[in-house]
Amino acid sequence: MSGARGKLGREVCRQLEAEGHQYVPADLVPDAEGHAVDLLDAGAVAESLRDCDAVIHCAAIPSPENIEPVELVRINTLTMFNALEEAWRAGIRTAVLASSGSIYGPAWSPEPLVQPYLPVDEDSPLQYVDPYALTKDFLERTGQMYARRGMTVTALRFHWILAVPEVRSVAVPIPEADQVHNLFGYVALEDAARACLLSLKPRPGTGPYEVLVIAADETTSETPTGELLARHSPQSVLRRALPGHTGAFELARAKDIIGWEPRATWRRS
Repeated sequence: MSGARGKLGREVCRQLEAEGHQYVPADLVPDAEGHAVDLLDAGAVAESLRDCDAVIHCAAIPSPENIEPVELVRINTLTMFNALEEAWRAGIRTAVLASSGSIYGPAWSPEPLVQPYLPVDEDSPLQYVDPYALTKDFLERTGQMYARRGMTVTALRFHWILAVPEVRSVAVPIPEADQVHNLFGYVALEDAARACLLSLKPRPGTGPYEVLVIAADETTSETPTGELLARHSPQSVLRRALPGHTGAFELARAKDIIGWEPRATWRRS
């Protein structure tokens, strides 16, 4: 379990433990017993994977802010490559990778980018011009390569990962214009972690590599989705109606492949 001390990693570990799974935490931040793993060190990664039968890779620099692009690319690509290469060498044939909705481009683009159609799905074009998204594209392509070698690899395109209280306190007050780049979307932390666990289960009849959109089925706004999109993304073609506060992301493939659906909501009944 790489990135075990990060936001998503901690919740994944909590859920693994709750379901009775054993796991090996791998993170630069020491665990409760003082153990740390430098994921840039292939030997250390190999040692952490001993006797494991799957790898969940969540370790990464989570945003391009406050880091030089060369360091961002070096860390995000090499830690991921080490995780997959050493897993392969160890005979591990199941891998779950934390990709990102940022891969589409608008999230960190210096200029506005428009989604050609909505809701966004796994086939939406990648328009990115930033190095963070580049690292996620590299992650997904590397995952495809190891799937061609015989691994079962699932890349999860997480949207903005927030605990439910964070949505209310952080996302909701942000002005509309400042959330256009992420289409007013998020995914609840507990739902994101559950997608990781579901991706570990066998899925007969599907391919060895899958990429899945993982997002909430609601927006972070009190304004109806149709109004938001008409005001801020009128160029996007709506492929289906998005009534009420429905999120602008297509989640059907995640349900079909791993049986995942979002459960959490920040809206009080």
